[in-house]
Amino acid sequence: MDRARFSELIRGHHRGLLAYATALVKSDAAARDLVQDACVAAWQSLGRFDATRDFGIWMRGIIRNKWREYCRRHAREVALDEETLERLEAPFRSVSGDGELFDRLEECRGKLPSPMADAVRLTYDEGRSSEEAAALLSTSAAALRKRLERAREALRECLSRLA
Repeated sequence: MDRARFSELIRGHHRGLLAYATALVKSDAAARDLVQDACVAAWQSLGRFDATRDFGIWMRGIIRNKWREYCRRHAREVALDEETLERLEAPFRSVSGDGELFDRLEECRGKLPSPMADAVRLTYDEGRSSEEAAALLSTSAAALRKRLERAREALRECLSRLA
């Protein structure tokens, strides 16, 4: 995907992304920062975006991860628990029509063995490079990529069973 297409998608989803971020942090400035940080992270990891997936869902996942980082930095200021987060996400899922798929994917991710789950989290959720994720997991980049390949296959199989 080129810069023009990426910009077009961001413009098309910006209002919804900002609404989602505002629901999470309750501050317009912090919400704008979350969206901006998510856009930068998305651009940097654009090579990993699957064009067959919904761009808005992918971006909200990045915003959710940026929000979690925000929560760690501002622990005393944030009082949302997972149940509240789930309620906030629900309307956004129904807009995309892929909420059920998202739920099934999360269920399947929960079944991954820890080494695979850690590789998926570091690479896809946190947007780390193979080298960074491998270093954090005390393995080689090649081993991490193989772990991710096996995780993707396990997720495909799990999703097909749940479909």
